[in-house]
Amino acid sequence: MEQNFLLDQLAKGGWMMWPLLACSLLSLAFIVERLWGLYRVPADDEFERQLEEAEQALNAGGEEGAVAHLGQGGGGVLNYVFSALLKRFDALVLENRKDVEDVRQELIITTEESAAEYLGRFLNGLGTIGVIAPLLGLLGTITGMIRAFDAIARTGVGDPGAVAGGISEALITTASGLIIAIPTIVFHRFLTGKAAKVFKRIELYCHAYANTLLTRSQATQQQAGG
Repeated sequence: MEQNFLLDQLAKGGWMMWPLLACSLLSLAFIVERLWGLYRVPADDEFERQLEEAEQALNAGGEEGAVAHLGQGGGGVLNYVFSALLKRFDALVLENRKDVEDVRQELIITTEESAAEYLGRFLNGLGTIGVIAPLLGLLGTITGMIRAFDAIARTGVGDPGAVAGGISEALITTASGLIIAIPTIVFHRFLTGKAAKVFKRIELYCHAYANTLLTRSQATQQQAGG
């Protein structure tokens, strides 16, 4: 009965129900993926272990050893940010950046951007769905009312059944857009806050790795100069 009711509402809502259905499925997929990703972030002791191993690989094998180690790390937010830091540091070396504080600031920016990119995956899409879903519902409302007034123009006001389809379409699409948008916006806010909390937890480890990159580079330059 419930399935028949949903299919009936989908049919009554007109063609606008199809993009609304696509929005609902995408929203659900994004929410599940982000919940799964953010709640699988390891504890601080695991972050500490990953940092120590990454620093050991860097000190023992240089940047090539660090890249090889991170490539075998199996993913994760720290691996992602550490890899981004290595790439950015190599680019800064090629640019012949000499100012240590300038390089440090560049690495801080890279940390923030790469962590936001990893932790905030699909959040922009989720926020977009939260905005456009009620607009799609409103568009469906307008098309439904156009149908209703067109029926009135053709048959007059004496036949309520002639305009019922248009009014039904208008109400169903409006309700559907709101039903999709409200939980989407709530989860978007919640997941954005969760991502920010995770970033605060990993920020220390990312800056520690950046400092290791700088310290090793300075030591190498001093040895070369000596």
